[in-house]
Amino acid sequence: RTPTPLSSGINAEYGGQPLVTMFTVALCVLSLVASCHGYRLMEEEDGVVDYTGYKTIRVDLSGSAGAAAVVREWVDEERVDVLNEGIGDEADLLVGPNEWDSVTGELESLDASYEILSEDVVGDVETERAQLLSAVPGVFDFNNYYAVKYMHSHLDALVSRHPGKAETFSLGQTYQGRDMKAIRISNNVASSGSKPIIWVDGGIHAREWVSSATVMYIVNSLLGEVEPSLQSKFQGLMNKYQFVILPMSNPDGYEFSRTSNRFWRKTRRPSGCKYGYETSDGRCIYGKCYGVDPNRNWDIDFGRQGVSKNPCSDVYPGKSAFTEKNTQAMSSWLAKHASQIDLYLSFHSYSQLFLKPVGYDRNPPVDAAMHNAAGSAVVNAIYGTHGKVYKNIRSVELYPTSGSSQDWMYSKGVKNAYTIELRDTGRHGFQLPASQIIPTGEENVRGFLALLETL
Repeated sequence: RTPTPLSSGINAEYGGQPLVTMFTVALCVLSLVASCHGYRLMEEEDGVVDYTGYKTIRVDLSGSAGAAAVVREWVDEERVDVLNEGIGDEADLLVGPNEWDSVTGELESLDASYEILSEDVVGDVETERAQLLSAVPGVFDFNNYYAVKYMHSHLDALVSRHPGKAETFSLGQTYQGRDMKAIRISNNVASSGSKPIIWVDGGIHAREWVSSATVMYIVNSLLGEVEPSLQSKFQGLMNKYQFVILPMSNPDGYEFSRTSNRFWRKTRRPSGCKYGYETSDGRCIYGKCYGVDPNRNWDIDFGRQGVSKNPCSDVYPGKSAFTEKNTQAMSSWLAKHASQIDLYLSFHSYSQLFLKPVGYDRNPPVDAAMHNAAGSAVVNAIYGTHGKVYKNIRSVELYPTSGSSQDWMYSKGVKNAYTIELRDTGRHGFQLPASQIIPTGEENVRGFLALLETL
């Protein structure tokens, strides 16, 4: 249960006993309880997370009236992590060894069926780590997942090879000082400022590595580095549009997911104390929290649905909209150019979905017919590439959410504002093998072309 924050610090007395003494005892007891439940009680920044004994499961919530509420309670208490984007008819959960028996036992008592997606999460992490270590320093390709600095170096290299078609620029810097580097691509790029804009971004959630890799694949496709058979189509589009592409929207979180916590989702700025519980001198009693969900931090229906008030939660939206430097940088540029933007497209993973606006209102928007047609074109083109099935649905049908970039762009008059959730459907989840980067890129660059043809 969420404790009620103290308002008088820790120097008062209760029943004649100094409250600080009682707190010392309480915190010792709390640390034992927290250890049993896998909570993290720490004042300093999290270190490397060990996932030994962790498993992932998919829970069917459609047949149990109380199961969804119980899962939400577990998430608020940080007993489990939700891996897919919300708690709808099913939820993919990351469950630690200390919680396994109680979680599965309670699911069984609620008649909520579940299947195991991964028996050995730490084995999956170690396999992926070995793949990362096989990369040649300084090289960028689509056979591995790379650090932000190598993505950015590759963008600069593309500009050097295609000076008349590409230029890079920075939207700003993150909390930890990393560049928000974007690339602009068009024929005669220097004189293309008045053309309509096609915006594409990836990597807004740190653990969704394939999203940035797919966006980088689209960048390379536009410039003819890959997909030579599509160049005639792209050349015509580059005469008409300027493509502004941000492959890595959350570089701080992404790097943390590479070095410390593979399942990290948020930004990295300190965001408060767990449950707001702190001492009079500002120290966190239950634990210090880091980061905000950057796709709940936009100023549209802010803080109402699909979020948590706990700053340690994966879906904590922040104290207010646009608290994060990366969402500030993105929204500032997008708002300035909104009247020119013909398409906003954000890549995420996983679940294989084409998501249409809006995520916070079950009533269909006035442009629903256009959105349906766009989604049909995309999922058909994707299926025609490698036979992968992506569903064409509205965001709210999957999970009600507030504060997403897609919905904020739609509210700014960009009628074509969409999100694509990439491979897979849960076996690998965020840890999609690097061997699937190229086929994921191939199917989605064709889906992207099909989408452009609907504009």
